[in-house]
Amino acid sequence: MIDPGLAAQAQRLLADHPQQLSDDEFLSQAIELHDLIEDPPTDQPACEPVLLRRRMTEIWSRSGNTAELHVGLRYRLFQAGDLDEPGPLRQLWGHVYCGTVQLYRALSGGRSALRSAESHCRDALLIRGQNSAQRHPSWVAAGEASTMALAAVLCCLYEQDRELLAAGGPTAQRIRGYLDEAIERTEQSPATPQLIHEWRAARARTLVYRWGDADPAVRASADIDGAISLLESAAAEPGYLGLGSQKFLADALIERRRGSGDLVRAIEILSVWIGRVPPAMVPAGEQSLAQARMFLDGDDQPFAASYGNALATGRLRVAWDTKTQHAGWLRVMGRTREAAHAYLAAFRVLPGLVGLQEERPDKEVVLLHTGRAASTAATDLIRSGSSGDLITAVMVLEASRAVMLGEMLDLNSPQAAPVEGPERARLARLSAHIAALENAAVGRQLNPQQAHRLDSAYREYAELTKNSAHGRPAVRVAGLPTWRTVCRAARPAPLVYLTAGDCGGGAVIVPHGPSDEKQPIGISLPRLNHQTVLELVALLRRMDELEGQDLDPEIGESRIEIMTHVLETLWDCAMEKVVEELGGVRLAVLLAGGLLGMLPLHAAGVMPQEQPQSWRFALDSMAFTYAPSVASVAWARTHRMDASQWRSLLVLAPPDDSPRPMSRTAELEALCRLEGLVSRKIDTVEDRGTLMGVLRHHDVFHFAGHGWPSATDPLSGGLYLSAGQTLPVAWFLAEPPHPGRVAVIPGCSTAMIGDRLPEESVGLPTALLQAGFTDVMATQWRVEGGVIAGLIDGLYRRWREPGTHPAIALAGIQRELFRTGDNGRALHPLYWAPFTHTGG
Repeated sequence: MIDPGLAAQAQRLLADHPQQLSDDEFLSQAIELHDLIEDPPTDQPACEPVLLRRRMTEIWSRSGNTAELHVGLRYRLFQAGDLDEPGPLRQLWGHVYCGTVQLYRALSGGRSALRSAESHCRDALLIRGQNSAQRHPSWVAAGEASTMALAAVLCCLYEQDRELLAAGGPTAQRIRGYLDEAIERTEQSPATPQLIHEWRAARARTLVYRWGDADPAVRASADIDGAISLLESAAAEPGYLGLGSQKFLADALIERRRGSGDLVRAIEILSVWIGRVPPAMVPAGEQSLAQARMFLDGDDQPFAASYGNALATGRLRVAWDTKTQHAGWLRVMGRTREAAHAYLAAFRVLPGLVGLQEERPDKEVVLLHTGRAASTAATDLIRSGSSGDLITAVMVLEASRAVMLGEMLDLNSPQAAPVEGPERARLARLSAHIAALENAAVGRQLNPQQAHRLDSAYREYAELTKNSAHGRPAVRVAGLPTWRTVCRAARPAPLVYLTAGDCGGGAVIVPHGPSDEKQPIGISLPRLNHQTVLELVALLRRMDELEGQDLDPEIGESRIEIMTHVLETLWDCAMEKVVEELGGVRLAVLLAGGLLGMLPLHAAGVMPQEQPQSWRFALDSMAFTYAPSVASVAWARTHRMDASQWRSLLVLAPPDDSPRPMSRTAELEALCRLEGLVSRKIDTVEDRGTLMGVLRHHDVFHFAGHGWPSATDPLSGGLYLSAGQTLPVAWFLAEPPHPGRVAVIPGCSTAMIGDRLPEESVGLPTALLQAGFTDVMATQWRVEGGVIAGLIDGLYRRWREPGTHPAIALAGIQRELFRTGDNGRALHPLYWAPFTHTGG
C-alpha cells in the first residue's frame, strides 16, 4: 500500500509539470520521489509511480542525456515497461531496480545502502527461484540481471572491507566469503546479450581482487590478464556502458603494473575518462590518476588535488582512500613525518564518513584501521626524536582517539543520524578548514581571529555531525586540541601518551609546569607492540575465569602467576622507561588508549620470587590516573569538586544473584561509618529517569555490585543489577552532563572495555566521564570482597582530606594494602592492582 502522503506529493509534482517546472527540476524531484514510493517493490503498480516513470522516460528520450550510469539504468528499465505490468515478474524487476539504485547510492559512501542493495538482489533471486519453470525471455533476463547486480554488490562489499583481511579470524573469513560468492555467481556468462557487459565488468573485478589479495608467491597471472582482457572488451562498448568499465580497466592496469607501459596506459585512460564523466565521479578518477603517477615517477603532488576535490564534492570515502594511500606510500618511502600529517588529514574525514554508517559493525569497519594507522604513524614519529615530530605524534593520537571515542559513544544515540547531501559537502569543507587552522596552531599560539574561527568551525562541525557526544562540553570530538591546549592540561601533572603499533610502540611525555609551550619527551618502546598488548589482555581474561588456586588448563599457571607475568611484561616493555623519565613527580596522567588502557600500567613492576621486600611497582613513588583524551582531563580539572565539600552519597546495592556472588556486608558497613555524608541506599532501579533523578541530588554515586562488561559491544555492558538485568552504559550517555559528581564502582570488572577496536576507549569509566562525572574509581578484573571493604574505608578517608587528588588517595591506600594488607605481609597486586582512577 503506497503511503498517502507520498502519493499526494507525486500528484502535486505531476500537476506542476510542465506548467511550473523545467525538465531538470522535475527530474531532480521525481527521481527521489519515485524511488521512495517503489521501495519495497510490489506486484501491483500504483498510478503515481507509473506516471512518474512515463514522464521521466519522455524527458530522457527527447534529451538523449543517458550518459550517466544511473540515468541509463533507469531509462533502460522504464523504456522496457517491465515495471508497469502487474504480477511477480514486475516485483522481480522491482527488486532488481531498487537493488541497483541502492548500489549507486552506496558508491557515495553509505554502507547501509549497500546492505539494502544486497537484500533486494537476494529477494529478486528468491522470486526467480520460486518461478523457475518460467522460460519467457523476460524472466530469464530478470534472473540474470539480479545475479549480475548481486555480484556487483558483493564486489563492493569486498572492496570496502578488504583492508581488514589482515585481521584474520572470522572477520577475514566473512570478507573472503563476499569474493568467493561473487566468483561463483560470475562463472557462467549470461544468455541475455544486454547483460554481457555487466558480466564482463563484474567477472573482471572478482579476478582482479583474487589476484591482488593472493600471496605473491602463488598468484595466478591468468587472473589479472584475464580481467584486463574482459575489461578491454567491456570498455569498448559505446556510451555509458563502456564508460563504466574504463576506470575499472585503468585500476586493473595500476594493480598489475607490468612495467611502465601499464601505468602510462592507465594514465591515458583516466585523463580522458575524467573529462567525460559527471562531476560527482571525478574525484574517484583523480584518486586513481594520482596513484598511477605516484607509482610511475614518484610524484605524489596530485594526491593533494585529488583529496581537496573529494572533500569539496562530499566524496568522503574517496577522500579517505586518497589520503591513506598517500600516507602509506610516504611511509614506505621513509617520509614518516609527512605520512603522519597525511594520516592526520585522513582522520579529519572520519567523523563524516562514519556518520554515514548506521550500525555498529559498519562503523567498526571504518574505524578499525584508524587506531592501527594512528599507532603506526605515532610510533614512527616518536622514533625520530625531534620535538616537532613528537608534537605531531600527540596530535595524531588525539585525533584518532577523539574520532573513535565520539563515534563509539554515540552509536546508539537517538540524535545520531547520517549526514546527507549538501550538509555532507559542507562537513567535508569544514574538515579541511579545521585541519588547516590546527596545523597552523602546532607549536605556536593562534591569534585571536584564528582562535575565534577555529572555535566557530568546531561548533558548526558538531552541529552538522548531529552527535550528542560531540555537543557535550566534556569532549570536543570535532577536532583535536592545539599543542598549547595540551601543554595547559599538563600544568599540574605530566601527560603520558602511550601507543602500541604493529612493529613496536612508544611514549610521549608532556612535562608538567606553568609554561604553555613545553618540549615533549619521546621514549621508543620497541617491545610494546600490538600483538603483545593483545596477548596480555587475553591473559587477563583467562585469569579472570580461574577460581582460587586453580591452574589454567593450557598454560598451567595460577591467577597469581598469570598476574605476575603480566605486570613484569608491562614493566619491561613500557613502564620502566616511563617511570625513570618521570622522576619524582607525585601524579602522572596516562593517556593509554584502547586495549592499553585495559592493562594495569600503574602496577607494572618487578617481582622476584620469594622476595616481596624487593618488589617494585610503578606506583611506589607516584600515583597514576587514566584518561581517554586531553579534553576529558580538562573537563575533570575544571569541574572537580574538592572531596572535603561532599555532602551526600547514593549507594546502589542490588541483590547479588550473579554467577560469582560475594559478601558486601563489610563494604556497606564501611560506607555507613563515613562521617559528614548524608547517605541514601537503594537496591532497585525501575527506569533511567528515576535513577538519574535521584543521582542529580548526590555528590557521590557508589555501586556495591558487579560490572557486566561486553567485550564486543561496550555500550550494551554496564553494571549488573539482578535477575540478568544490567544498568547499561548507554543510560548515562542519554543524560545531559551534571558536573562535579563522582562514581565509585569497586565491583568486579567495572573498568573493562571493548576489545574489538585496537584504540577503542569506550567502557563505563569513559561513559561516566562523558556523562559529566569528574572522577571514576573502577576495577580492571575480578576483585575480592574483603579487599574492597578495606580499600573503601581507607580511600574515602584519604580522598576527603582537603586538596587531595583522588588518584593520589587511591595510590596511597594501595601502597598500604601492599605492605600490610595480609596480616602484615606484602599483599600480591592481584588483589589491590585492579582498582584504577579515571579522570585526569
